[in-house]
Amino acid sequence: MDFHTYTITRDAAKKGGRIEEPDEFYRAALDHAARNPAGGMVSQMIAEQAWEQAQRPYYNVWPSIVPMLTRLNLDLDSVLVQLPMSALCVRLPKRDNPLTFDWEGKPAQIQSILMGESKQADAILMMIDLGETRTAGKFQVPVGSYCNFPRQAGLTVEQAVAALPRRPSNKGLIDIPEAMLSDCVRLCCSLCLLDNDPSVIEPDVLSKDRDKFEETGDQKCVEKAHRRGKFGWNVGRHIEVAPHYRRPHLMLAWTGAGRAVPKIVPRKGSIVHREVVERVPSGLEEHTAVD
Repeated sequence: MDFHTYTITRDAAKKGGRIEEPDEFYRAALDHAARNPAGGMVSQMIAEQAWEQAQRPYYNVWPSIVPMLTRLNLDLDSVLVQLPMSALCVRLPKRDNPLTFDWEGKPAQIQSILMGESKQADAILMMIDLGETRTAGKFQVPVGSYCNFPRQAGLTVEQAVAALPRRPSNKGLIDIPEAMLSDCVRLCCSLCLLDNDPSVIEPDVLSKDRDKFEETGDQKCVEKAHRRGKFGWNVGRHIEVAPHYRRPHLMLAWTGAGRAVPKIVPRKGSIVHREVVERVPSGLEEHTAVD
């Protein structure tokens, strides 16, 4: 399955002929963004710089798990939501993407979400990418829809999501529906709380090593991917969706000493009405005899 990738502004600038070292580029970009703070470019540059410094880690989120993660009731303190690393890119599938919506009669979809830590407040920065760009000089700059998820003691995740401010519509750009924005934030929060269960989350390795890793789980495949600059994980790749199963689902569980650590853990599926599944359909015996 193919997933969308997030293009950082520095990579877009390189394609336009602007070649700079990362520190030099972000110093200039942040200085420029600070003179126009209303556009959210400061947050975008902070998140992109942190992501590049972290070697661009990503989660490929498979279609079957997205509804499970966006429908969970996260009735817990928002301060418990912490990024698993300094920055993370959530990548959605190009096909069968559940985060697809109608925009002016045409389909639009959330392609990726870049998360980073806010340096100004206890919050998670989220840059929601819909594949849009704007012209800046000789190159096209990726444009993200900025969302700031606040973490505050006594404020639950549900309350924080309900109180998300609606940003003014950008003229000529896609406006994310309120329900879709909430799904994006819920997805990101759920991924931050996801238990490191190999049945749900597993390393993404080089394509030529994928079969070997599937068969053996050899960590050398993961190390090789890291040496090649690939720091990623597949989330929900093996979630079962067979129609005769009660689908496996995710649940919020309190774990650790004193049950103080919230984790989203999987519950396996089970056959519903096994006797119905095993029953030979009516009339099959006669057709078999004739054949």
